[in-house]
Amino acid sequence: MSWSSATVSETLPGRRFLFSLDADWFPGSHTGLSRVYEFCERYKLRTTVFFTGRFAETYPELVREAAIRGYDLGTHGWEHGLDREEDFRRGSYEQQRRWIDLSTEAVEKASGVTPVAFRAPNLSIGEMTFRVLEERGYRFDSSIPARRFDCGYGQVSHPRHFFAPLRPYHPAADDLASEGGGRILEIPPSAFWIPLNMSALRVLGLAALKWAANRIAQRSPLLVFYAHPVEFEYPEKQTIPSGQPARYRNGLGPHNLDLLAEFVEYVLRRGYVSESLAGAAKSVGGG
Repeated sequence: MSWSSATVSETLPGRRFLFSLDADWFPGSHTGLSRVYEFCERYKLRTTVFFTGRFAETYPELVREAAIRGYDLGTHGWEHGLDREEDFRRGSYEQQRRWIDLSTEAVEKASGVTPVAFRAPNLSIGEMTFRVLEERGYRFDSSIPARRFDCGYGQVSHPRHFFAPLRPYHPAADDLASEGGGRILEIPPSAFWIPLNMSALRVLGLAALKWAANRIAQRSPLLVFYAHPVEFEYPEKQTIPSGQPARYRNGLGPHNLDLLAEFVEYVLRRGYVSESLAGAAKSVGGG
């Protein structure tokens, strides 16, 4: 595969860059989140933060700070990070309802804001999850890994959503990869073989993500990028189980903000406007 640094298409209207954070439950990663908050202020990024319930329960001041800064708040499961059994594709209705209830209440208690956006741990999600989210009043999801399949080397190991739309859409109740009449708007985390996330940026480098961003731009007006606070703190200062992938233990630290800055500057130079999840939904008529 050949990486190209060609610019994103200048003819695509309404281009929006959605910068998001998945606050997994890794005790000690809160300092990484504080660093990214400052980064977002420096670049004036309208951010969406998906909090696990346990993170919100333990570090409520950072959830409040996100709300004060004007970021959109979402949930990301209950104990994702330390609990590797928390899987929304396989979980029963009762399990999923419990995980979503607990995380929703933790974020709401910490911030005074009711979250209405969700991102599933490891992007592992099923039709049952959407049923629970609708019952709980959620309006947006950002979990369906369109054009991504990690072939056993990453977190996305189930290909059933590979051909889902890359642009925002309302999934069908019986098939999340197809458009339908559901109330929840899906805003897929961007990928074109390569996911647009901090892990891929750290492992594959800037040229690879530029290549992916250009391919995505031909199919969607949105670039949805995500990072994890754990990536911006040294591993020895965090609780990271040995069973986690090596990229969750190697190469972590504040220096990754410099690499992130290179990618963000590249995207903004190409004419993308920073937008939150809810703001982007309005821009595509789904808010």
